[in-house]
Amino acid sequence: MITSLKKCFGLLSLTRTRNMLLVSSIWIVGALHPALGQNIYTTGFEAPDLVADLPLSGQDGWTPAAFLPPFLSSDAAIITAEKKGGQIVRVEGTNLVHSDFINGVTDGYYDAIGSYRHGVDYDTGGTQTVRVSADVRLDGRRTPHSNFFSASIAAIAYNTDGDSEGVGELAISSDGHVYGSSGQDLVPEFLTSTHVALGVSHHLAIEVDFAARTYSFYVDGDLVGTFAFAPFNPSGVLRRGSIIAYAAPDTKKDKKADHAANYDNFAIEVVSE
Repeated sequence: MITSLKKCFGLLSLTRTRNMLLVSSIWIVGALHPALGQNIYTTGFEAPDLVADLPLSGQDGWTPAAFLPPFLSSDAAIITAEKKGGQIVRVEGTNLVHSDFINGVTDGYYDAIGSYRHGVDYDTGGTQTVRVSADVRLDGRRTPHSNFFSASIAAIAYNTDGDSEGVGELAISSDGHVYGSSGQDLVPEFLTSTHVALGVSHHLAIEVDFAARTYSFYVDGDLVGTFAFAPFNPSGVLRRGSIIAYAAPDTKKDKKADHAANYDNFAIEVVSE
């Protein structure tokens, strides 16, 4: 979704020339792969790497707010201390900022989006499978038959032109499903789904197989679908992993302020060679 906003309107991207230079430089150092099973990046959002009661953006390598468009609610994701003692990332729906731009380009499907990104620019050499995963909990009233509020993780790769493309997005919706999509569309085209309970944590994972040119979705360890990269050509470089919260326009019954997205144990790791 966010990838498509950038691609279609040019508001989130670097110039193609700069991206191609960046990808070229990544290929040069591509021999420096982590060993199989080694984390490229992992965090439990704990101190001292991340400070409680402050925005996630700008901490521990997460993209600073200054580098994100203002309509992506960069300050809405807050490092929060849970009652059990650990820290999580929490995105309160009330802190997601209404955007005329987002509402317009999605024809009212979305009204506000919070996007939070950790760049890795990791070169798989076209031979490795990389997993992006997190524990995700969606709080709030269930909204049957309406994807009113959702909490997702996403994997983003470079294509051979140096642009960014979604290679899988997995989202818990307030309608009581987890949905898998490519992450390339302004309004998501759901490829697969499964029922889940709201208000409890679920482990979401996207495995991006650069050798087979596919991405697979896992919910609480269960495979829920595998899909081809088509229609684009990946460079073999994973650009980033993201966590994203989406809200539709408020209605008389449903208010984004009544929902929250929660994230813990975020990881990007090599899982096969």
